[in-house]
Amino acid sequence: MSKVDVRVIRDLTESKKRVMTNVVKQIEQRAIPMKSRRGQYSMYTVILTICIGLFIYTQVNNGDELSANAVPILDETYYDMIFQDAIEANESQESINMTFQSLFELDAYYVYAESKNIKFSEKAIAKHMQAEREKYEKSYKESAVFKDGLTKLNLTFDEFFDKYLKANALKWFAQAELMKEYYQKYENSYQMQAYFAVKKEAMDYFTAKYGQQIAYLENKYNVSKPNMSKQYKYGTVVAMEEDRFLVVTGALQEEIGHLSNEEIITKHTNGVWFPLQEVQDKIAIGQSVTVTYNWQEPLNQYDFVADLEKIEISD
Repeated sequence: MSKVDVRVIRDLTESKKRVMTNVVKQIEQRAIPMKSRRGQYSMYTVILTICIGLFIYTQVNNGDELSANAVPILDETYYDMIFQDAIEANESQESINMTFQSLFELDAYYVYAESKNIKFSEKAIAKHMQAEREKYEKSYKESAVFKDGLTKLNLTFDEFFDKYLKANALKWFAQAELMKEYYQKYENSYQMQAYFAVKKEAMDYFTAKYGQQIAYLENKYNVSKPNMSKQYKYGTVVAMEEDRFLVVTGALQEEIGHLSNEEIITKHTNGVWFPLQEVQDKIAIGQSVTVTYNWQEPLNQYDFVADLEKIEISD
């Protein structure tokens, strides 16, 4: 497995763990009996109330297709529980932002897949659910927090998964289906490039469709999008491959076609792949370009960028 593959898996896994941790903490927090004029609520009543906000069931509509109404999107009740717990736990604003963006990303995948009429078959969902259950169960077995939380709630792992995690698992299934569709179009795409491209497409569509609701939730929870510092890359277009093009600073014309991409990158100790879809008719191999883009963290020697803002051709 390449470093790129590991980074994608780590990114997705950490998002799932953040969501799972917050759900467990929220259920546990709200299972504590609360005093009121009517006395104390039973644990069963509290959990049932939570289920109204979180509950989804994989109902089948029109034969083998999943009902579009089966999965809650931008569920304010669900978000309220997650973020209220974060505030009470004095989590940093950065942590809250990351949690929100993870939930936002999950919703985006599902909505975007629906917009593309991607069919979610019952058989495929069942297979994916089993794989997701195994991943979550592994995290559960390795975490004392999860075990203690479910013990206090008198819930088995299976009950917890069925009641609270299926919605998120279905959204990750949508992401997997989007990736599969992307690879059908660009079968030689790098995994990181495909991931970035699908994520950007999904979030762009989601933001356009639910802009007002998203802005409302961001304001309500005082969350912000990740800091995106503007970056510039000047260099030569060394390669154009399906969905990406490679820019290397210092690359020479005579090296192109004679050295491999990896050899050119190693020789000049830099190289960045950019998405090609929006500029494929504007650039050519060997051209000198200046690319303006956004990035959330410093680039490594060899990396990928999803958000290309502008490109200028020097010659």
